[in-house]
Amino acid sequence: MSHDSAPLGHRQQVFAFLFCSLDGYHEGPGGELGWGLYDEEFFDWNLRQTREVGALLLGRRTYEHFADAWTSERAAEEMPEVTAFMNAVPKTVVTSSGPITPWKNTRTTDGSDLGAEVARLRSEFHGDVAIFGSSDLTVTLLEQGLVDELRILLHPVLLGRGRSLYAGLKDRIDLTAGAVTAFRSGNVLLRYRPSLSDRAIND
Repeated sequence: MSHDSAPLGHRQQVFAFLFCSLDGYHEGPGGELGWGLYDEEFFDWNLRQTREVGALLLGRRTYEHFADAWTSERAAEEMPEVTAFMNAVPKTVVTSSGPITPWKNTRTTDGSDLGAEVARLRSEFHGDVAIFGSSDLTVTLLEQGLVDELRILLHPVLLGRGRSLYAGLKDRIDLTAGAVTAFRSGNVLLRYRPSLSDRAIND
């Protein structure tokens, strides 16, 4: 099955898109996620981003959250285009425990060979391979040199406590800064290319 969402001539890459507070947390102290600032300008940008994506690679917790949120009537009413994308795009969930919530166009992998899994996604699907959320999975992929670009949406809020965006990272990873996008809401999108990515080095 192919998913032809990327524009003709788009250069395929693996990117991770995450959000965090100004003090570096992606969850509040109780796992809260509702502190982010999102407006029409951001949603328009995000819709353009999804048009370049051919497949998603997700951690278990993010997948379960998405499966609940993007199959809801509210999402279909408020964000019909993104909802249609999320339901149609091929999704691979990295999990080693128990069955997942059913959602169409989804398969699972135990994550024992993420390099092979990323290679499979790159070869089977047009467009970018995107990791949305899934900070633990992103850290693992970064350590294995499997991420071409980090896209970090920085929100103008200080949480004080919570879960670090890069919790569990064992070693230093140098980054090369890319484009910066400032939104009217105060959100700032930062782009970086990790030095451990062979594809980033060869670009």
